[in-house]
Amino acid sequence: MILVRLVFQAKFGRAEELAAAFKSYVEPVAGQRVRMRVLTDLSGPFDTVVQELEFESFEAWQRSSAAMFSDPRAQDLMHRTSELIDSGYKEFYTIEAQT
Repeated sequence: MILVRLVFQAKFGRAEELAAAFKSYVEPVAGQRVRMRVLTDLSGPFDTVVQELEFESFEAWQRSSAAMFSDPRAQDLMHRTSELIDSGYKEFYTIEAQT
């Protein structure tokens, strides 16, 4: 099991709007339901929004990404959110234990 963290630096004062947009797109990805969380900062850099997604494997994430980029709803979300984001990056983790 892997955890993918997509960390975004929203434009000043736009984090809540970005988080709401991410919460609006919770469709199954590539035919699978993906566990997702949307987080906003309480400390650290202002206006940080994080999406956490869990997948069975790195390959499952790759399939989901390909499917998402071909989904018109996801393309619309990317278009709408591009004006809210200054920068971002991805982090990948192996989930070693979970309670």
